[in-house]
Formats: sequence, structure tokens, C-alpha cells
Amino acid sequence: MSTIYTDDQYDTCYPPGIDNHWWTIARGAQVLRIVRGENRFGDVFLEVGCGRGIEVKALRNAGIDVYGVELADVRPLEGVEPFISSGIDAIQLPLVERERVTGLLLLDVIEHLPDPATFLKTLESSFPKLSVVVIAVPAAKELWSNYDVFYGHYRRYTTQMLVEMGCGLDWELKKAGYFFHLLYIPMRVLSWLGVERTLVHRAPGQKTRWLHKLVAYVNRLESSVLPQAWRGTSAFAVFKLK
Repeated sequence: MSTIYTDDQYDTCYPPGIDNHWWTIARGAQVLRIVRGENRFGDVFLEVGCGRGIEVKALRNAGIDVYGVELADVRPLEGVEPFISSGIDAIQLPLVERERVTGLLLLDVIEHLPDPATFLKTLESSFPKLSVVVIAVPAAKELWSNYDVFYGHYRRYTTQMLVEMGCGLDWELKKAGYFFHLLYIPMRVLSWLGVERTLVHRAPGQKTRWLHKLVAYVNRLESSVLPQAWRGTSAFAVFKLK
């Protein structure tokens, strides 16, 4: 199974305007909250497997010094081109660039890998000043569907799986939890009924963007009031390197 998205997968997953979709907005807010909590003066973050740079763009707009690298040869979003390296493996970036990086972001990446621990260990040894790693993944194996198959997932995670993986790498866990708690309920029902998920991501039009912003706000709100230990459709973990 290839870990690089095909053109069809990019077209269905990242259509123009997808950064206005409620899921993208809400996930971006969750990532920003986590990264802000880890950001210190002089820190430089690198998103590995950044796609076209949706999160890189959002984080930079929020004042985070972040760059992206993507193995597939894709065209970055307009305005973020100078901060994205595409068509190259993260460990093949010039040493002068890797030496600047203090934090790595792997956002919906490691589920595409048969052996994520080995991949993460290689990253650790390739970035001399690395001190923190932020990981986000699809969660809950009971939600496995045609969507996971189409997008090349090997597994959906629990927080315990992330904790155990970090422990095996001798990384110190700083925090872990779930988000998209409310989304878990309808997805669990659809999974129980055997309903297949749509594979095409559709960007909202001008007239419906307000609705997507509203739904994103509700999802951001739930992340701040509901316990992170509650099951959600996504899981995250933050690790400090010893």
C-alpha cells in the first residue's frame, strides 16, 4: 500500500475551498490550541505530510513559525508556497533546515504507515534539536469504514495505542486525548447500520460558509467543555523527547 496520495485522492480530499469546511476549521482550531501550548520563543515547527499546506497556512496566520514537507509532488496553496517543500522526504531536507526544527507535527499521517514507530524513530534521529512531537490520528476502530480503505489507512487509533507507541520510543507523554466527540455519535450509528461514507470532500459555497463556521464553532466549544478522555473520531498525543 502506497503512503503517497494519488491525484484522485488529492482531488477528492483537498478540493479548492476545503479550508472553509467545518471539519477543517474545527480541526485547525484544535491543532492551534495544542501547538500554542507547546510554542516557546525561537521554536520552529515542521508539519510532516502537510499535503497542500492547509494547516501550515492557518498556523502561520496565527503567528506560529511553521513549515511543511510533503512526500508527494503537490502544488501548495496560494500564499504558502515559500514555506512548503514538496516531492521530498522530511529526512532528506538539507541539514541546515533540519537543525532549525524543534517540533514536528504529524497530523493524520501515521495511520497510513504499516510501521509508524520505525518512521518516528527515523525522524527523531534526523532532527538534532527536536524536543516535541504532536500527533493526530483517526480514532476508534469501531468506526472503520470504506473511507479508511480508500484513503490507505492501516488502522484507527486509541489514545492508549499512541501512549504505548511513545513509550516504546522512550518519549515522555505530555498529554493525550480525543476530539470531535459529538461527531462520534452519528458516525457510530452509521457504522452500526453498515452505511458507507462518502469519499468526496466538498468545499462549501459562499452561501453556506456561515453554516460551516457555526458547526465548527460548536465542535471547538465541545473540545473546551467535554473531557478529552471521552471517545471522539480523532485522537491526539503530545510527546516530549528526553
